[in-house]
Amino acid sequence: MQRYLRVLRQRAYALLWGGATVSSLGDGMTFVALVWLVLERGGGAAEVGWLGAAYSAPVIIGGLAGGLVLDRFDPRKVLMIDNTIRGLVMASVPIAAALGVLTLPHIFLAAATYGLLYMVSAAGMPTILPRLLSGDELITANAMESISWSIGGLVGPVLAGLLIAVIGAPTVLAFDALSYGVFVACLLGMGQLPALVRSAAGVSPGSGTPGVEGDAGPAEASQAGSAPEAGLVTGTGSKPAGRGLGPAVRFILGTPAVLAITLIYMTGNIGEGIFTVFAPIYVRDVLHGDAAVYGVVVSAFTGGALIGAVAVGALGWRWPLGRSIAAAVLAAGLVQGLLIFRPSLAPLVLVLVGIGLCSSCLTAWAQTIRMRLIPPELRGRVFAVLRTLMRGTPPLGSLLAGFLLAGGDITWAVLVATVLNVVPGSIGLIHPSLGRAATGEAKAAPALA
Repeated sequence: MQRYLRVLRQRAYALLWGGATVSSLGDGMTFVALVWLVLERGGGAAEVGWLGAAYSAPVIIGGLAGGLVLDRFDPRKVLMIDNTIRGLVMASVPIAAALGVLTLPHIFLAAATYGLLYMVSAAGMPTILPRLLSGDELITANAMESISWSIGGLVGPVLAGLLIAVIGAPTVLAFDALSYGVFVACLLGMGQLPALVRSAAGVSPGSGTPGVEGDAGPAEASQAGSAPEAGLVTGTGSKPAGRGLGPAVRFILGTPAVLAITLIYMTGNIGEGIFTVFAPIYVRDVLHGDAAVYGVVVSAFTGGALIGAVAVGALGWRWPLGRSIAAAVLAAGLVQGLLIFRPSLAPLVLVLVGIGLCSSCLTAWAQTIRMRLIPPELRGRVFAVLRTLMRGTPPLGSLLAGFLLAGGDITWAVLVATVLNVVPGSIGLIHPSLGRAATGEAKAAPALA
């Protein structure tokens, strides 16, 4: 617990994490409410599949644009604008419902707006963290990001399922709108961020970054003298300076560890998209449950993820992070395969908790590797491109699930989702790019200490 207390004593980080956690809780409630609104209006697997696609597909467009904005302007202010817009859009759903004019296209539009702007905060958080923390604090902070998502995914769906039965799905979305307002207030309370200190391989610190001023913070200052590691940091030794997405794409393609981890995530996230459609259909057709049961099912996975994330952030980890990621993905796929036996609610919850435990460490480990390797002046663009690529694949899974589940049989959906984890996890265990030296654990970590 000392690791957590150390980072939470830093006021700016505590506000950032607290606001993001409240917003995550609202998001966890929102998708359950949107799904149930579609089902209440006669939707089936196809409509839920389209909703899942609308909820995540626009990230491909918004993510690429968001990275450019995050590197050009103060990321704290960019996050404030993002959360304000999404809060207003989500508030429009209960307002329309109260006026009796809520339609399926309105629901899909609200989901699409969420997806379009999602990457701004998703990439903005890891862009800001290295300017507030350094060294081993980054592993704990990345674990806390997983905890934040897990709290939202654990409590949000269950709370949404219970509230839907009492106050209705539209009203639940009002709580999400309020959570965005809380995040904006926390961002305001943080004050100005420490200035960005650019890597020796990129633009010199004196060139400045629009919208960012002030003295370098401790996390950035600790990297200022890392010129001997410039080749390791960029992956190729070339200069990443310049505007546009080209430098970010070249960095990703030229850094095998980052590229390999991204491909593993992209493949596994197709399986996540399948589960997005699989879960409500399984609850309705196999378990014959209601919204409350659906909330429990969604939360079971996140409960396992929360337990694992807390452990990862509190304990030291000595194994190579790249290999550990591959092993965790493989294990998650094997446990996921148990769904083919169509378990009842209790064993289903146990299986989903197991999948969550296996998956819990992935974000903390992968983010730590990326933060060690990505040059400071490219963080916004690289994180945006990476998370855009990763979040761009769940819609494929959602659409695929609509096809696989159309006949009412879950077998193929489970098998495809399992293979999408087992195969890349197995390859990652032997791939040289995920060894200790390749992921920067031996050389980059001391530069951040």
